[in-house]
Amino acid sequence: MKKSSKPTTDGYDPNRLFNALILSLKCRSDAALARALEVPSGLLRKVRQMEIPVTPALLIRMEEVSGWSARDLRDLMGDRRANFRFEEVRDSGVDDIISEIYASASGKKSY
Repeated sequence: MKKSSKPTTDGYDPNRLFNALILSLKCRSDAALARALEVPSGLLRKVRQMEIPVTPALLIRMEEVSGWSARDLRDLMGDRRANFRFEEVRDSGVDDIISEIYASASGKKSY
């Protein structure tokens, strides 16, 4: 029996969250959503492709812009855990990837 090398997500899908935000904020695309959230569009792309998780900072920004609670946002993307574990994101190397995205976007002014 072969084991899958791709980790299971058990219903986790940040695309549902982004699609709901696009509808709620009346954005036309991910680029428009990135501008509304004031984040680089590359960050949303990487999260959509599940290369990086939704970070606590991004979740807080979505909460501020949308007016929805963090619990509602997490429910939309299928995160049913009782607690959000910041250590998982902090220790995963995601900070380096996000820093690179912001650094490359700062020269382009894409957000």
